Amino acid sequence: MERSRIWQRELLAAFAAFVLLETSVLLLWRNNMQLLAAMVVECLLALARWHERIDVSFFLVIAVLGTLAEVLFVRAGIWQYANPTLLGLPLWFPLAFGTTGLIGGRLARTIADLWARERPAPPPGA
Repeated sequence: MERSRIWQRELLAAFAAFVLLETSVLLLWRNNMQLLAAMVVECLLALARWHERIDVSFFLVIAVLGTLAEVLFVRAGIWQYANPTLLGLPLWFPLAFGTTGLIGGRLARTIADLWARERPAPPPGA
C-alpha cells in the first residue's frame, strides 16, 4: 500500500509540474523576460526533485534537439512564434522544452514501473 502511495505522489508531482509549466506559458507568453524567469524557477524546482543522471539526460537531450528542430521549422517557414527573441524562438523555449522532456521522461518511467509491478510473475520454468 505504501509503495502505491509513493507512485501516486510521483504521478501527482509530475502532472502538477506539467500543469504549472503550461499555465505559465499560457499566462506569460507576451512577456519573454517574465516567462524566462518563471521557466528558470520551474526548471530548477523540477531538477531539484528529479536529478538522477537519466533525468538530466532527458532534460538536456529534449532541450537541445527540440530547440534545434524548432529553429529549423521556423527558418523553413513551417510556422512562427508570436513573440520570438532569438533565431525565431522565444528565449524561454529551450527551458520549457527541456523541462517538459524531463517531466515526460519521469512520467513514462513511473507509469512503466507501475505496469511492471502489476504483471503477474511468470510460472516457474517458463
